[in-house]
Amino acid sequence: MNNSTKNLFFFLLAVVSAASVFCIGNFDIFSNHYIINDDVRQQIFWMERWRDPGLFQNDFLTRYAETYVPAGVKLIYRMASFWFEPVVFSNILTAILFVLTAGLWFAWGRCFGDDLTAFLVVVVFLLFSGFEAQIAGGLSRGFVFPLLIAYCLCISQGKLFLASVVLLIQSLFNPYVFLLCLFSHALVTAIRFGPELPPSGYQILDKMLAFIFQSRFVAFFNFGDDSSGGVNPSGESKRSVFKIFKTILIVNIPVIIGLIYTLFNVIGYQSSVGHLISWKEMIGKSEYTEFGRYQLFPVPSFLYELVRPWIFNLSFPYWGPIAGWLMALATVGVFFYAARNYKPVIKWKGLRGLFLILPASLFLYILARLFLVKLFVPRRYIYYTLSLIYCIGFAVALRIVLDGIRSRRIKLFCIISALLAFACIKGRHVEFIDFSEHHNLYKFFGTTAKNSLVAGWPELMDNVTTFGRRPVFVNYELSHTWVEPYWSEVKKRTFDLFRAYYSSSPDEIKRFFKTNHIRYFVVRSEDFERSRFNNSPPYFEPFNGYIWYLMNSSPHFAILDKSVFPPVFEENGIRVLQFE
Repeated sequence: MNNSTKNLFFFLLAVVSAASVFCIGNFDIFSNHYIINDDVRQQIFWMERWRDPGLFQNDFLTRYAETYVPAGVKLIYRMASFWFEPVVFSNILTAILFVLTAGLWFAWGRCFGDDLTAFLVVVVFLLFSGFEAQIAGGLSRGFVFPLLIAYCLCISQGKLFLASVVLLIQSLFNPYVFLLCLFSHALVTAIRFGPELPPSGYQILDKMLAFIFQSRFVAFFNFGDDSSGGVNPSGESKRSVFKIFKTILIVNIPVIIGLIYTLFNVIGYQSSVGHLISWKEMIGKSEYTEFGRYQLFPVPSFLYELVRPWIFNLSFPYWGPIAGWLMALATVGVFFYAARNYKPVIKWKGLRGLFLILPASLFLYILARLFLVKLFVPRRYIYYTLSLIYCIGFAVALRIVLDGIRSRRIKLFCIISALLAFACIKGRHVEFIDFSEHHNLYKFFGTTAKNSLVAGWPELMDNVTTFGRRPVFVNYELSHTWVEPYWSEVKKRTFDLFRAYYSSSPDEIKRFFKTNHIRYFVVRSEDFERSRFNNSPPYFEPFNGYIWYLMNSSPHFAILDKSVFPPVFEENGIRVLQFE
């Protein structure tokens, strides 16, 4: 078997392994459209409007959700809507992105190792649940790892123009990975073209370049010629400054287009839904703490962020602490053995892209902490990079461990097969949830008028919009606290909802329906049982205290009186009330 045939064999093996692991672990998501990622309920539901234009017209939450989704994601779902329901396609796209990421991992792994090393990188990718957790749902975040790996691959191969094209694609699909690679690309451009600048008139820059480039650093980050000139032995530039900057401009045209698009997108976002809040606006407000919808303040420690990827990769949230710590011990054992028996199995030059993304990650993390929320959550800028580092690191350690039995093909095959089988089990429904419990409720709403506004417990309303395909007054997934004045309106609606929900006055409930043009109200019996909230808060701050106050101060709950509010649907403790 020649090298090209061998490379193709390992590549196909990696792709087939990824497809098999995902399909075996999640085979039922393709037959049960109620099994989805929970965040699909905030970003995808409104796309049903492409298949049925009468849905979600002139709806407050829909306008926000539509603005929230990047253009590239919209384009893919828009094209797929000719054949698939968007919610169904979200699972198909997840599978495609998962397999695509495995193929890109293998291609990049070939740059810093042999076929076995590249394949083991894919195996570790399949074992680490954190990757599947990010890709699940086929949302904007699902494009982060394939696009980030694709960028590192291009940089490692010295293909700067192709890397800039990847950056353009990133701007259309995910602003976080675009910003991360944009800063990295600035370093790449400086390193590639900096030595060509003539020293005269650039004394400060010249000293910086002399310090950086007259060392091994130059050889390590030598991106190749690719017809963009170089520096001759005498130190004189082969080309004029004008030609150098012309080349830089041409190579980075896609980056410039992506940057312009991103700036206009930010301006359009702020004009349509509002501005991102500042840290001063968060002080003293419980909704921005750990008790709120999403903890934004105070920011978790840097040490915790370094460890956080392992929490997901070792399945602590999915399998519990005992299994998580057992996997952690096994991981430490692999690293310890590899350190004791270290062998040079890595071509470090193939990791150039990763080495340049690391400083950009740290810089953006610090910047995001200083300007909290303006760059959104700081952890995302290091979580992605650390996930790559940990995956590569463990794959290399595993490669060293297996090096002793490399010639024993049957034993090596059995070990890798066992790892892949474990990956199938470990990857079972990672970040996928079965919401089929109240499927008859969703079918009922499918028979109602398309413009019927529905109200009810916010978390239940997420499923009404997704599966019942009806607009709702307020829901949990779109209760985003970091955008004003959007959040002020959602907060007001939520307080009004709970006031009516736990009211003892039928007239107050009727006024709530009439004022807000609500046609249907979903009532869940368990929401009125105080024992339900003994072990966990009823909702999130700032509503928990208000809910407890209403429950304890009301002599009775008028909404439960069937003589006043007769249900039009009732099943498993859930009833639906209709208002004209």
